[in-house]
Amino acid sequence: MGSKILPKINAIWRVPFIILVTGILSSISVFFSLVDGTGRLQHWCAHLWASFIFWVSRVEITVEGIENIDPARGYVFVANHLSMFDHWAFLYCLPIQFRFVAKSSLFKIPFLGWHLRRSGNIQVHFDNARKTIRNYRKVTEKVASGLSLVIYPEGMRTFDGVTVEFKRGAFLLPKEARAPIVPVTLIGAHRRLKRGSMVIYPGKIRMIIHEPIEYETFQDWKLRELADKVRQIILERYEL
Repeated sequence: MGSKILPKINAIWRVPFIILVTGILSSISVFFSLVDGTGRLQHWCAHLWASFIFWVSRVEITVEGIENIDPARGYVFVANHLSMFDHWAFLYCLPIQFRFVAKSSLFKIPFLGWHLRRSGNIQVHFDNARKTIRNYRKVTEKVASGLSLVIYPEGMRTFDGVTVEFKRGAFLLPKEARAPIVPVTLIGAHRRLKRGSMVIYPGKIRMIIHEPIEYETFQDWKLRELADKVRQIILERYEL
């Protein structure tokens, strides 16, 4: 009985703090967007937000392969999607400027949506492929100049930790941008915060950053082939 009640008690005091800090930092981020068109100050707010969440949640994260990233280059990071902690892991751990590629519904959420939109994150419209491709084309120059992007090709978080087939359309982005793909394996995030739950379980998360796949390597691959090969790289190190 106690083992079931304790996490819920933890959530009672953790979640309100997270909501409060989210509101404060999102508001600051929106204000920064009025004076900073680059998104760098907003990204700093997001990093601070993620750092606070890891601290208050008592979640530890270890990162492997950070040396595979050149801060002067732009990449498309492709990761499996387990939990909201995936976003916070990227914001907390990656020492570079990047933006998320996220489904359009997230941009409608108060505070979170304002931050996503004002800081230059990219919307994916699942019901409008042409609009999504236009959005992709708008960021190709930014990627070429060193801005990286993060995308979850499963399209949604898992319920049970199982990684499903990657959507091939997600790989139009690195094709359009002619950018190297960096597969990222996330482990354990679904055990810290399950989809549909507000109960946070303290513990550990692992992030494995694989070697980049250069555009010259995959430029002739079909989208389905590319999606399957990247998924296989991620699964080779994945632990359920």
